[in-house]
Amino acid sequence: MNERNLILAGFMGSGKSAVGRLCAERLGMDFLDTDQEIARRAGMPIPEIFERCGEAYFRAQERALVAELSARRGCVVATGGGMVVDDENRAALLASGMAVCLTAAPEVIVQRVGGDSAAQQRPMLRGGDVAGRVAQLLRERAPKYAQLHYHVDTSQRSPDEVAEIVCALYAREQARIPVVIPPAGARYDVVIGEGLLDGLGFMLAGRGWSPPFALVTDAVVGEHLAGRAQRALARAGLEAFVHVMPAGEAGKTLASVEAMYRAFSAHGMERSSAVIALGGGVVGDTAGFAAATFLRGVPFVQVPTTLLAMADASIGGKVGVDTEFGKNLVGAFKQPELVVADVGALRTLPVRELRSGLAEVIKAGLLSGGERYDRLRRFILEGAASSLTMAEILADAVHLKRMIVEADPFERDRRALLNLGHTFGHGIEAWSDFRLRHGEAVALGLVCAARLSQAMGLCADALVEEVIGLLRAAGLPVSLGEVADLLEGRVFDEERIWRYMMSDKKKRAGKLRFVLLRAPGDALVCDQVDEHLARQALRSINR
Repeated sequence: MNERNLILAGFMGSGKSAVGRLCAERLGMDFLDTDQEIARRAGMPIPEIFERCGEAYFRAQERALVAELSARRGCVVATGGGMVVDDENRAALLASGMAVCLTAAPEVIVQRVGGDSAAQQRPMLRGGDVAGRVAQLLRERAPKYAQLHYHVDTSQRSPDEVAEIVCALYAREQARIPVVIPPAGARYDVVIGEGLLDGLGFMLAGRGWSPPFALVTDAVVGEHLAGRAQRALARAGLEAFVHVMPAGEAGKTLASVEAMYRAFSAHGMERSSAVIALGGGVVGDTAGFAAATFLRGVPFVQVPTTLLAMADASIGGKVGVDTEFGKNLVGAFKQPELVVADVGALRTLPVRELRSGLAEVIKAGLLSGGERYDRLRRFILEGAASSLTMAEILADAVHLKRMIVEADPFERDRRALLNLGHTFGHGIEAWSDFRLRHGEAVALGLVCAARLSQAMGLCADALVEEVIGLLRAAGLPVSLGEVADLLEGRVFDEERIWRYMMSDKKKRAGKLRFVLLRAPGDALVCDQVDEHLARQALRSINR
């Protein structure tokens, strides 16, 4: 049984109690209605509690009950309409599980609560025009409700239909990792699971964004997933158009961004219209740069479809494009509002692309060390026998990325650790004219970084062999000879690779910065590296 709670919140009359009972029955979980529980403990109905003890007393009982519920697991909870308006209550409930906000049109709510006479039994609607009071409370609570994980409109759906949707959403999520970056004023979730794409619309509804949304993808991903994503948005009442950019690194240009600007403008996007990047790192980087600069910034959502993008590129807010004078030299920091990693999308990838993504996962494991590194090694070396899932390994990589990004959101210090293998890798990737996938180049860069670490006396020979063995087991190259067919006869050119490395934007005071390893979980950034040793490490892959 899933250990997370399922929280149903929203305005009165939205159907929380009826839907909650149905969900609990279908999921085989306990059910608790917070208003009924408070009334049971007080020995009197809610209207009488308000009349005899006051609203402050009732809210105190709510807070006490939330504290209890946050410690429970595997429970379906239907909250009172105002319970999640309290910031502490909401934070505690969100941390305990998955929260779905049930919504309904104001006129539907008025009808469901029974009109003026029946509404007098509801303390928050007493005193005058019920329709006006409902509209006022909905406006006041909207910013709080918007922070819940999903929004499902119940206006024209039966309780059974809503319960079916909610149970499906609950089953799909396997991990939800919050990213909080106070200096950037950003807070968003990275959601990992199977089939999440089908719930995308319910994740974005209720945020107050204006249609149309731009669903940016490339021709390869679009063929498989764009229609499905568009239908998922429509199911939640969200209008979206699809914009297709060129596939591959060659499409990561200012020309592609300009084409997006034209499409955004032609479809009438506003500052509250969202850009949704559906694809790999190239789509995310390019669409993110467009989102950061169109109308001086519009909401941005990452829906990565490659392992490389799920584990790394979609998290942290770095967006940008390539130019003829360097990779990623034109860009910005644009934090997404949400990252949705549907591991089911990985099944559409060629084997080579999936293996390429494992390079970033291995990098994250080497930086994490400890249990996460041990799990990664079991997953790669033992395969299906390890009983670990891709979602679990991906979550480990995301936790590492989150920790580093939160500590250094603008890449001024600690975030440089994420470049393990990348100083060499970017040079190798550019020299290959991008015939090598990014992950393949990073794998070769990890070999170079490990050998440079060993040459500088930082790590034992055994670590170098361990890194090489892990990469080989993942099907990644550890020498240029293994990718000779991909290079199409290209001859190793140390000087050209070095020049590309020297154009890296991450160098400081004209010096390259290398990320080196002492051991898994113990890395350092160093700009005092003997060039002879670095070149020697680079030459070591020319086999």
